[in-house]
Amino acid sequence: MKRRRTAPTLDLAVWVIVAGLLAAPPPSAATGPVPSYLGRPIYSDPVNGLQLPPTCVIEPDWRARLSGADLEVWVLSCDSVARVWLVTRQIVEMLAGRGARLRFEVVDERTLPDETAGESLSVQCTSADDDYGRVVRGARWRSAGRELRLAGALGALRVDVAHRRLVDTDLAGVDCVRFPDREAMMRKLQQPERSPR
Repeated sequence: MKRRRTAPTLDLAVWVIVAGLLAAPPPSAATGPVPSYLGRPIYSDPVNGLQLPPTCVIEPDWRARLSGADLEVWVLSCDSVARVWLVTRQIVEMLAGRGARLRFEVVDERTLPDETAGESLSVQCTSADDDYGRVVRGARWRSAGRELRLAGALGALRVDVAHRRLVDTDLAGVDCVRFPDREAMMRKLQQPERSPR
């Protein structure tokens, strides 16, 4: 009578599977690059508000409009990654009253995964010539009464209006102030109202 030799074969198969699992890259390594939103149109109207991509979050004080240009600078978080967008602003349709349907388009983008939108990455800044649209990264804040003033930062961005792009700039003359009470109020106003049951 012949002995069955299935046990060693089974053991070998198990070892091959275990070795394959150990050699496979971890799930995080399999994820692709962070998506880009360059060229993406974004619409806004009084009824629906700002229609961002589903994975993006922005608050009112994370936006700055450049005077004398059809450009805005946005700080936001998409796919849990902080970003700076330079967007063009265009009126698509005037609605009743003073409302309008707007179209924004992302013309330049910086992805800054080590930053936190609205905290270490902030657009609530002006330069020495009182120009808005400066963005600081790696920001540290100090309390000054009901305000938070910039105590230091790793770097800054400004808008090159002629070329419609974001460029690195120095921190000289950049002044940033945040108002936590106003930020909290705006955040609360953005939350959808729950209908009574």
